[in-house]
Amino acid sequence: MGNMDPNTIGYESLGDDINKTKGASLSESKQGVSSDKLPELELDMKEEDMVKLADKWEKDWKDSPNKTEWETQIEDNEKYWLGKQFDSPKATKQRPMVDNLIFESLETYLPQATRRNPDPLVTLDASEDTTPVKEKYVQKVKLRLGDLADKNKFRLKLKKGARHWAIYQLGVAKFGWDLDNDLPALRIVRPKKIMLDPDSTIDEDGYTGDRVGEYRKMTAEKILAIIGEKQDQLDPETGELLKKGNAEGIKAIKDKVKNDLATEITFQEWWTSKYMFWRLDKNVLLKTKNPHWNYDQQATTESVDIYGNETLATEEVAGINHFAVPKMPYSFLSVFNLGDQPMDKTSLINQNIANQDKINKRDKQIDKNADRMNGGLVVSLARAGLTKEQASSVTHALRKGGVVCIPDGTPRDAIDQYNPVGLPADVFNDRNDTRTRLRDIFGVSGSSQAGLSKDDTVRGKIMSRGLDTDRIGGGVTEYLEQWADDWYNWFVQLLYVYDRAFQFIEGGIPPKVLISVKEGSLLPKDSTSIANQALELAGLNRISNIDLYDRLEWPNGKEVAANVWLETNAPQLLYKDNPLVQEAIMMQQQAAQAQAEAEASKLKSESDAKATADRTNMEHKGALDIEKEMIRGENKRSMLSKVPTK
Repeated sequence: MGNMDPNTIGYESLGDDINKTKGASLSESKQGVSSDKLPELELDMKEEDMVKLADKWEKDWKDSPNKTEWETQIEDNEKYWLGKQFDSPKATKQRPMVDNLIFESLETYLPQATRRNPDPLVTLDASEDTTPVKEKYVQKVKLRLGDLADKNKFRLKLKKGARHWAIYQLGVAKFGWDLDNDLPALRIVRPKKIMLDPDSTIDEDGYTGDRVGEYRKMTAEKILAIIGEKQDQLDPETGELLKKGNAEGIKAIKDKVKNDLATEITFQEWWTSKYMFWRLDKNVLLKTKNPHWNYDQQATTESVDIYGNETLATEEVAGINHFAVPKMPYSFLSVFNLGDQPMDKTSLINQNIANQDKINKRDKQIDKNADRMNGGLVVSLARAGLTKEQASSVTHALRKGGVVCIPDGTPRDAIDQYNPVGLPADVFNDRNDTRTRLRDIFGVSGSSQAGLSKDDTVRGKIMSRGLDTDRIGGGVTEYLEQWADDWYNWFVQLLYVYDRAFQFIEGGIPPKVLISVKEGSLLPKDSTSIANQALELAGLNRISNIDLYDRLEWPNGKEVAANVWLETNAPQLLYKDNPLVQEAIMMQQQAAQAQAEAEASKLKSESDAKATADRTNMEHKGALDIEKEMIRGENKRSMLSKVPTK
């Protein structure tokens, strides 16, 4: 059996409750959980014992009365969501029309409850001193989580997980590291593929069980690549063992697919908080310590004293983790849980099956009555002298406008029209009341459904929308926010384990941070009012483009805002791949440069002309001054000549 470096498992090693840290003994204190179980999984456990352990876990789950009841409920939930609400073979052949209010209401509710990505909140732990470096790290984490939410399509996965919860009474998210894109990732797992501890439950702290199993499907080729068909491989940088060939597992796989490596194989993946292993029949394909945890390591340091003596010292270096203890990489969405089983006891769909059946019954009555309102024909066999078969042919001919032949009497004497009485108004009122009750349970009454709001005024619509929001906010949305809280915390843990740059900040290790989801960030908002307000602020230049497109809920709003800025300030970067635009920009730049040069030349010419004019003026002024001085001298001499001499 081979061990495997965590980094080589990547996303394939995905799977517990997240976020809230629990003590090691917490699961022991939960109802129905005892400590007299099979021995704890250890990596040095014999493979046959590990298989026996998996057999026991699987049998416990399959034989659980809770699981049997759950499977019956979710089968009904799934059929009613799909619209397969008639079990009779005859009804199936007739393809009855179903007014599937369950599907309509759920698929109306889900977009409201998952309209936007949950807003992550990141703060320093109370034990941390506030410093500029730590505050910068907090902002870094917040931005990183927002980016990861976009890349992982949080909103769509929340919607899918919530749909699973509504149908299967449980939502399951699994976390791992995506090696292809080098980032934390999650996927929504179909609950039917999960094996849980039947004595566990899911409470405000998460899943209380000590293991999670999952039925996985993968091609033989991919499994062989992961478990290591080759000999031992060493990391060229660290020299650590990455993977080791598993002869027994490799043989079992090849025998199962008859060397057709493209064949998919179903196997079991089992997790505890400390370990994970893959099991195929009687073989353990892979076993490893929890790859999503930074374990403490032994570090050796070398020192040399003043005499040149070398000393080696070994110390234990604590692993950097976001969680206080290792966790299984699964997070569960549970809402209607009474604490005696891991799955919900009921669901929105299950609570509405009786209402949907009643709606179907009333629709069938209305449909039949509408057909009967066309009227029936009454035939007197004695007067017409017809058999039943002949009478049937006569009525058919009358409906189709054909020829009717009777041996005796007249058609008016033999055949009469029968018009039934219509259904009373109570039938229609009861149907409509039932539809309203069903929608109320889902929290999609009022403005969420077209035509249901009795008050068509703006104020009435706002009040109706507010009632919907309160109903959703006081229900499942709070649990969805808590679920997203788990997702963000798991992403931080995965970044600590797999992203080395995330493990350090200026001056040392990163500070402890608290991750949560902003309360109400998933609640539906009045998007029209928000959009109009944003446009008003934009007209006053009181809002950034990023905030504007965010409030408009524009697809890829950040990219659009960036393009707007580039088009204004650096269009050559925005259109660098378009030669025509680049040529136009160059011509504009050349024209602008030419104009600038022309203006500079004009200014220079004007300056030169002015300087020349100034020199001319100065010269003229100087000549005038000399002339004036000469005139003054002549005048002085003339006056002196007129003075009498002795």
